Parts: sequence; C-alpha cells; structure tokens
Amino acid sequence: MKKKGIEDVKNSKYFSVWDIIPYAIVLVVSAVLMLVFLLPEKEKMNGFYVEYGENVILTYGFSSDEFTVTDGFENNVEVKEENGGYTVEINTGDGFNAFFVDKEKRTVKMIDSVCSFTRDCTYMPAIEESGDSIICVPHKLKIIADGSGLSSPVTG
Repeated sequence: MKKKGIEDVKNSKYFSVWDIIPYAIVLVVSAVLMLVFLLPEKEKMNGFYVEYGENVILTYGFSSDEFTVTDGFENNVEVKEENGGYTVEINTGDGFNAFFVDKEKRTVKMIDSVCSFTRDCTYMPAIEESGDSIICVPHKLKIIADGSGLSSPVTG
C-alpha cells in the first residue's frame, strides 16, 4: 500500500485544479484591493491655499474668483491677470516663486522659482484635484489644492 501511494504521487501532475484555486482567489482579491486603494476617485479642487512655513498666506476659490492675502503678507504677494488666468508672484525672505492659476482648467502650475539650479518645483505637474500639492522645500512654500471650499486664512 505504501508503495502504491508513492507511485501515485510520482505519476500524478504537479498541480491539480484544487491546488491552483486558492492561489487564484488570493490573486483576484489582491487585484481588487489594489484597485480600490490605489485608484480612489478624487474630488476636483474648488480652490487652493499657499503656506509659507507654518502660515497660510494666500487662498483662492475658483467659484468666487477671489484671492485673499493674509494680513502682514500683502507686500509679499503680487497677482496679475493674464492669459485666461492669474500669475501669482510670491517674494519671501527665503526667495521668489511664481505660479500660474488657469481658471478654465482649474489648475495651478509652478512656473518660476529661484531656489536652486534645478528648480525642481517648476517640473512638478499642475495640481487639479483635492489634496494635490506643489512644494518648494528651499523656500518653505506649499501650494495645496482644496476640494471642499475655502475659509479665510488662519495664522498661528
């Protein structure tokens, strides 16, 4: 009897259908979980805010088409209307940054910076969905998309 069991194992296929089914189930469940967590539906941004260090210095809402500059930073921010949007220039003690706000596409793109030779933040893609951001580390500047409307900037 023992010899027949060994012969049966030697003559059988490497895998049977029942061996493959658990692996297939794990693969399908993994693929579904990856799609659910890696491809979430993002909300289009309603506006954005700009942080310098820990202070919110500027907010903008697409529906109101209005910029709000935090008290004390009026001399650091310049907004120019051009080409269907706005070019915003920010001068801080750490340097200069400029970004373009496209009103029609509802996007924000960093277009100029004097932080370093490579100017990494100018190569970041335009932000267009809630939670997206552009960060200029040397200047401590962050542009963060907001999807749920904007409130007045708060400084701390």
